[in-house]
Amino acid sequence: MNNQLDENRIKEGVGGQAVIEGIMLRNKTHYVVAVRKQNNKIDYIKQPVEENNSKFRNVVFVRGVINFIHMMKLGYKTLMFSANTAGLEEEKKSKKDVEMSKEKKEKKESIAMTFSMMTSLLFAIGLFIALPYFLTNLIGISEKDSVVVFNLIRGGIKLIIFISYLLIISFFKDVRRVFEYHGAEHMVVNAYEHGLNPDKTNIREFTTIHPRCGTTFMFLVLTVSILLYVFTSYFVYSVIFNGVTPAKIIGNLTVLAINILLLPIVSGISYELLRVGFKFYKFPLFRIFMIPGLALQYITTKIPNDEEIEVALFALDKLTDTSVLDRTEEEVQKDIEKETLCS
Repeated sequence: MNNQLDENRIKEGVGGQAVIEGIMLRNKTHYVVAVRKQNNKIDYIKQPVEENNSKFRNVVFVRGVINFIHMMKLGYKTLMFSANTAGLEEEKKSKKDVEMSKEKKEKKESIAMTFSMMTSLLFAIGLFIALPYFLTNLIGISEKDSVVVFNLIRGGIKLIIFISYLLIISFFKDVRRVFEYHGAEHMVVNAYEHGLNPDKTNIREFTTIHPRCGTTFMFLVLTVSILLYVFTSYFVYSVIFNGVTPAKIIGNLTVLAINILLLPIVSGISYELLRVGFKFYKFPLFRIFMIPGLALQYITTKIPNDEEIEVALFALDKLTDTSVLDRTEEEVQKDIEKETLCS
């Protein structure tokens, strides 16, 4: 196994995510989504990465929020493409959908993406912010009088809920398959960053764990929120309600509202910690700091089979081969329609 990292390839910034029956890989200029279709063939799109023109794109802490929003948008787009290409959405398509103009399709997809992101955000807030706060209050510890103890217990409950959630969904067949593709994505990126041209013979030498994984980011978000929310509770009861004892429901809702408003700050800090952790990953102290997030990847990544690895290798090949021209979703859809007519 080649243990020497290739710094140039690391700076290239190849990363990605698992999608339905496939892999999305991206670097600083392009992204590729490779998906295995129902006829067992692999198809793909290759598109330029949307340019980040925000004037805050290089501002420390703020850039993490901006990058997170960009990744959410790209993630939703690639998931929708993978579902369509893998054949999961074919039955839902009507003749009207097929004949719809490109402008109307884009508008419809934009509305769907906004709704999906808002629903996901509300679900995350309810499960990982509101529920732990509610359960900690049920225990009977006074948030006003025992700020640190209250928030440490709330943080522990939050971590238990998060880990339990990952463990439960990992038993679902479709989710487990996505986790296998996630493992394939990490193995390919690890091999590539170690200076190899990954193939089926050398890919198995590499781990499914990677320090830049979104799972590690999510763990950092939870950890930072635990520490930051100690000050939230103190601020609410010592500054906002200084000298006043509010009704319990008013105090609770005020704390929850401020916690939600602090989410961009939490994600910004977590992003910077992830960057620092990966940059200094060779140092033992930073490796120790990253261990909990890396350990969670043993849940969110699984050992892939040969077919899943083949898709990941295909995606990397299309991404790194500059002679491969861009390929749009429309071109893929036309090919699928041709295959349907011929079958």
